[in-house]
This record gives sequence, structure tokens and C-alpha cells, in this order.
Amino acid sequence: MYMIGFYSPKAKSGVTELSLSIYQWLKENTNLNAAFISYGSLEKEEISEELIHKFSELTLTEQKQKIKRMKKEYNIIIYDASSQLSEGVLNLLPIVDRLFVVGEEHADFAIKLHQIIEFNKIFDKRVKNFITHLQGNKTYILSEDKENRVIGFNYSKKDSNHIGQMIYTDYVTHYVKVKFIEKNEKILRKIKQIPQDELHTGLYDLGIDFEKAILFHRFVFLRMALGQPYYEAIETLFPLLIHSSFNELLDKFHNELYVITKFKN
Repeated sequence: MYMIGFYSPKAKSGVTELSLSIYQWLKENTNLNAAFISYGSLEKEEISEELIHKFSELTLTEQKQKIKRMKKEYNIIIYDASSQLSEGVLNLLPIVDRLFVVGEEHADFAIKLHQIIEFNKIFDKRVKNFITHLQGNKTYILSEDKENRVIGFNYSKKDSNHIGQMIYTDYVTHYVKVKFIEKNEKILRKIKQIPQDELHTGLYDLGIDFEKAILFHRFVFLRMALGQPYYEAIETLFPLLIHSSFNELLDKFHNELYVITKFKN
């Protein structure tokens, strides 16, 4: 369900050792079902269904199948990207939910790596297909609260407990987000089944305030008048329906109407 990546541009920087220690910490200190994937080869560990290595030797199709199966079976997957810079590594890093770049001296590299990953996510067809195959969408977030960074780093082996706690907290947050997204998607599917002319009454039947339902109905039809397809308008405006108050939605509607009026004039 949740995949954590560990990586370093520097050879023999302890990436495998650190990621294995986090994997062991999760198994010993939580009740989560954890698994481990190593891009390279492991020499001392006992290989099993939940601890695999030589991931680089699998074809892209095999990698997809393996990760998709494991994300369904395990709560957390620790991914040891190992200390190497290759196209294969760069193509796989976008599938992780959180990435740690090991070594505090690699701050600038971490930021640049994030830019490369984002670029691959948008323009590399193989990466986009991989993300779509595994997650059902083309979005992926690297989050780090410390100093508003989007990527995690600065940690060594001695901080296994700290990183383990951080990952566990992230997992819980991720789990809640996933469940919330699933509920949103279920509501969106129901809204799409409402006949166009009955959109406001259908929304009211689903529990949306009547005034807000009418306003959303008008917003959707405004978009349609501008040429946006009905279902696309529903999808793009849906976040406003869920996350905005009536007044906020009204302001958005008026602002869009104002821009359109000014443009026509």
C-alpha cells in the first residue's frame, strides 16, 4: 500500500544497511505487514516472498506485476534503490510515496533529483504507465515537513528509530488519505450517474445543502456553455464542491463569471 524508497548517489553510503534496519524496526515495533525490495543483490539476508533482491534483473513487466501484487499484500514496502545512478533507478523512483536521499551532503542533489523525477513523471511514457498501473493515477507526492522540503534526507543508521517513527506516522496519514480519497471517488461516481437536468436535486438527495447543490449545478452548466464536456466539468469542479463552503464556491463562480464577461467585452 505504501512504498518508501532509500537512495544515495554515493557508492557504499550504507543505503542497503539503513533501509534494512528500517525494515527490521517496522517488523519489531509495529503490527504492520512489511516487505523489502532491493534493486541490487543482498548477500547475508535470507530471501523470501517478503524480502526480495536483484530487482534490477527483472523486466519492466515483471517489476510492475511484482510491485502491484506486493502493494496489495503488504502495508509498507521498503525499497532499497542502492547507491547507483542509472536509468533503471530513475524510472523506478517515481513509484515511491516517500524518498530518503541518504547523506546530508546531498541536499542539492536531492532537490535536483526531485526535479528529474517530476520531469520523468510528466514526460517519460514508461514512468507514467508504471505509475498509472500501480496507483490508478498520475499523481505522486514526496513530502517532508522539515524546512518545507519535498524530499527527505540527512539521516544515518543511528537514526533508525527516528526514521521508523516518521515512516509509521506517514503511513497512518497516508492510510487515512487513501480512505478519504476512496470515499470521494465513490461520491463522484454517484454524481456522474445523476441526469444532467436533475443534477441539483440529485446532489441534494446525496446530502449536499440545497443552495450549494443549485450553485454547483449552475457552475457545471457555465463550464458546459464554455465548451467543457459535462463529465469533465463535474470532475474538475468536484473538489470545490467537497472542500469549499457555499460562500467560497459562490466567490469562485462569480470570479469565473466576471473573467468571462470581461473577456467577451
